[in-house]
Amino acid sequence: MQVLKRSIKPETYISFLYIYSTTWGTAGDICLVRESIANSSASKFVGHKIRLALPKGIERNHLAGIPIIKVAGNLGDGHPKEHPSEWELYEGVDREIAIAALKPWGFQLID
Repeated sequence: MQVLKRSIKPETYISFLYIYSTTWGTAGDICLVRESIANSSASKFVGHKIRLALPKGIERNHLAGIPIIKVAGNLGDGHPKEHPSEWELYEGVDREIAIAALKPWGFQLID
């Protein structure tokens, strides 16, 4: 029996900054949403478009009922854009995916 491998075709994703209030201040996450899903929803996602080859079904989180991928979270105090080099990778996310999602924003992962 031979195992057949299928290549994953790149799709367009929207890399967006999700900012929310917490009990200690403002926090932020960089998230990815598949452009085809974002366009079919009633919600508006504003961000940077990037092309990635990701398998379907890796969206583990939901925002406004839309499946998203949380890539990295900000560790700094205050607004996330004030701390461009203080981003930590979420567990289970490939480092290369995170770098691709953060690059358009000018953000960097903590080593």
